[in-house]
Amino acid sequence: MELWKFLEDINKELSYLKEIETEEYESIEKAIENAYLEKPKWNRVNNVVAVFADLANSTNISNRKTKRVYAKFLEAVGYPFVKIFNEFNAEFIDIKGDGGLALFSGNYAEIYAFLAAETFKTFQEEYAKKQLSQYDVNYYFGIGIAKGDLLVKKVGVRGNNNFFVWAGDAVNNAALTSKDIKNISQITSIGITLDIYDKFNQDKFKDYLVYSCGCPKGKKVNLWKEFSIKDEKNFRYKKIESNWCKTHGEEYLNKILEIIGND
Repeated sequence: MELWKFLEDINKELSYLKEIETEEYESIEKAIENAYLEKPKWNRVNNVVAVFADLANSTNISNRKTKRVYAKFLEAVGYPFVKIFNEFNAEFIDIKGDGGLALFSGNYAEIYAFLAAETFKTFQEEYAKKQLSQYDVNYYFGIGIAKGDLLVKKVGVRGNNNFFVWAGDAVNNAALTSKDIKNISQITSIGITLDIYDKFNQDKFKDYLVYSCGCPKGKKVNLWKEFSIKDEKNFRYKKIESNWCKTHGEEYLNKILEIIGND
């Protein structure tokens, strides 16, 4: 291999950096349709909501368990994530080993993102955890949801080695929130940035997205607690640990879908 020639060739190929442009699209779908491998253009989508879910203790599971057992955990992450987020109209879904990324845009993107995340959380706590309980692992996820502008481009070389790269505040802050939740929680929890919480706290949503249904004793309480990440300029978010209620969860879910469907 001619190392320096190889590196010089890459440097020459990158001479197009001065030609890089960005173009704005109204939806994730349009941005993906117009993302090309060999064009010096990154596509921009505003007000994207990103959901990042990451399995805690995954390195420990991989090191302590057989590869067959580890594969069971990976399957319990990937298939439900894709199935559930697709059901709630995610426009882009990606699985990276023991974690998943889903993106939403358009009206009520925050609502759809949370409904999907809460449904995924409930599945993991009520079903997957029980299936995997025999393996003596503290099985939980950190799930972060954030909103912001994103850039996307197809990056790589022709053939199999190319993929979509998403960059910007929505993904960064969702991942940051997910990571902090894994550090401070011991059960699957969802964190949302404060701007998303403000949307949930609107009159038409707050009874279903902010306050509990009252089970089991009839007292309705705010389900969210605020946390900050001190090393990140006091980045703040709200965290919820509750699953869908077995008595009222389906009713609340469908009421929220009815509200946004009629708007």
